[in-house]
Amino acid sequence: INQSVEQLLKSKHHSSEVKQSAINLRKSMQPCLAELRQSAARIKDLLKAGFDDLDHAEDVWHSKPKIARVATDEIWQQLEQLRKDHCGIRLLGSQCKREAVKQAQACWKQILEPIEAKWFLGKGSQAQTIVGKDNKNNFTMEIRTVVASQFQEIIKIIKKSLNIVYKKLANLHLDYVFQYVIFLDKRARDQARTRINLILNEINAKFRSLILHSPCQSRNLLEFNNPFKPAVQFLLNPHYNDIDWQNFCRFKKEVYTKIIEVINTIIEDRINLAIKSIEQVILFYTDFLERQYRYQQETPQQRNAEKAWIDQQRQQLERVSSSIDAILAAPGF
Repeated sequence: INQSVEQLLKSKHHSSEVKQSAINLRKSMQPCLAELRQSAARIKDLLKAGFDDLDHAEDVWHSKPKIARVATDEIWQQLEQLRKDHCGIRLLGSQCKREAVKQAQACWKQILEPIEAKWFLGKGSQAQTIVGKDNKNNFTMEIRTVVASQFQEIIKIIKKSLNIVYKKLANLHLDYVFQYVIFLDKRARDQARTRINLILNEINAKFRSLILHSPCQSRNLLEFNNPFKPAVQFLLNPHYNDIDWQNFCRFKKEVYTKIIEVINTIIEDRINLAIKSIEQVILFYTDFLERQYRYQQETPQQRNAEKAWIDQQRQQLERVSSSIDAILAAPGF
């Protein structure tokens, strides 16, 4: 249209009225041309998704014979071992929790025995009451020392238990799965690598750190003084001049309860992570074997038909893309 209008305006054989109509036509069509170009540009962007899907389909098509030829004896062995250890890890975790609680409780009892012998002469109503500011200050310092000692001992006990579970996980060689990930198409390969790397990194991080990251648990569960802080605050309440045997027994019980909670919570959190990790690897192997079985059933005719369909769709998209390129390259109507 632009070219036609320019030719008409240069001609001496047309009236001024026709020339004005041509000018008006060119002006009125400019928004239409702009809209067409914008729409073509948007369609061009949308076509990229279609080409990406076809690239993925072709990538899957090329990956099928590779997966179909993979020897799977080792996969079946891995699956059998993982399924056994899926239950074994839970049992190991229960054993570790029981042993850790037992050790921590024995340690707490051993730490408290000299305290009781030093500050309390009897039990119940016959117990000596600690009276006086000087005695209370000394007692306070001693209690804080033994609580800090118990805290450090719990950390050692938990780390020892987690190390047992971590070694068990390491012996499962969860990273062996990567030697089969490489046979997948690029999209599935990237997704599998990301998912498995996240699992392995989380295992390494959580079995080296005792801080909980679960939203339903305190991240400060093992920060200094935190596990036993309420019990210590109750026992050493500055508003009370005396510390009697009854309050001391309550303090012992609260710390004892907190010891069990801390140990069980942290070890259980790591055991759940270990079980989830094993389940994810089992899921990958199971899916890989299922893919292999399906691909092995495909006939040459089916593969040829799939490739022909992919090529046909690509040709159609390329024709549409070429038409859009022509619109975008055109100087005007």
